[in-house]
Amino acid sequence: MDTSQAYGPDVVNELLAEVLYPCPDDLVIATKVGGTRDENGGWIWAARPEQLRATVEQDLRTLRRDRIDLVNMRFGVGGPAPEAVPLAAQLGVLTELRDEGKVDLIGLSTVSADVVKNALEITPIAEVQNAYGIANRTDEPILDLCREHDIAYVPYYPLGSAFTGSPQTLAADPAIASVAAKCNVSASQTALAWLLAHHDRMLLIPGTSSVGHLEQNLAVDGIQLDDHNLATLEAVIHLGAPSF
Repeated sequence: MDTSQAYGPDVVNELLAEVLYPCPDDLVIATKVGGTRDENGGWIWAARPEQLRATVEQDLRTLRRDRIDLVNMRFGVGGPAPEAVPLAAQLGVLTELRDEGKVDLIGLSTVSADVVKNALEITPIAEVQNAYGIANRTDEPILDLCREHDIAYVPYYPLGSAFTGSPQTLAADPAIASVAAKCNVSASQTALAWLLAHHDRMLLIPGTSSVGHLEQNLAVDGIQLDDHNLATLEAVIHLGAPSF
């Protein structure tokens, strides 16, 4: 489950805890730090070490957990940072929380290749979570870096966003439509299957409010795209990275 107390804002963790508590042993919960919300719901930068610790502590309380399985340090939330905070200080407090047993794994989100490389010199990185999808491949160099270092890659906006048309735009692409028809699946399922074929540690987080779409998303794991279909999908129009 990919969550954040700032989603909603300030309701998602409580809803998850209400439904899932006590969590099964094999459930992994990932959250993120680096931003919060103002009284109007707008995003605010919150990435000083003491703010990062406070966010993790809040996650622990609202999720009713003793430890968060994975915490992503997210960059760029709320616009440019109003003050310079060294990466070592930010990852340092997450490492302290890991040493205290409150965090298991540390990840990065919305980052450049240079940040990933610098972070790896400070602490092991379990995952990178960036915008990426079949119609937005600007993150290919970072995906290559994750393959090289055996890091899980988690694409957000895997089906695009409201800024790029989302699934409707994918369904209108002739390459995606042709492969979807051959495999007797939806365009969205085709796009998600394409992602799974790109990295053996690709983890998908397609959000949905529909049980039907959730079931379709879960069925993607059974879709096998052959070399011909993968080659066809390489012709998909590149739309660029959606705004966050």
